[in-house]
Amino acid sequence: MKPLKLHMQNFGPYEDETIDFTDLNQSPVFLISGNTGSGKTTIFDAITFALYGQGITDDRNPALLRSDFADFDSPTKVELTFEHNGTTYKISRQPNQTLNKKRGKGQKEYQATGVLD
Repeated sequence: MKPLKLHMQNFGPYEDETIDFTDLNQSPVFLISGNTGSGKTTIFDAITFALYGQGITDDRNPALLRSDFADFDSPTKVELTFEHNGTTYKISRQPNQTLNKKRGKGQKEYQATGVLD
């Protein structure tokens, strides 16, 4: 499996961030680095969540990875585009989350979803 693009929306510290792994095609190895708390592990959580619907460890519940700064109109979503055996796939997942109702007032608990294209 070769990751091509990762988009995180209201996931961990990321409000709306895209990582384009194709920019690294010329490098056989790359490093994800940064200060403590900058979101390095969250990148791996996002990839694992997109593929499997869970965090990288049992104590990293995807529903708890929703950004503390997200408002109730903005869903948490992860999209991963990757290549496997010459075929490109795109996975889009959303964890369980509480959002404003689409109609009427108040909030509603939305169940986790996942779509593979």
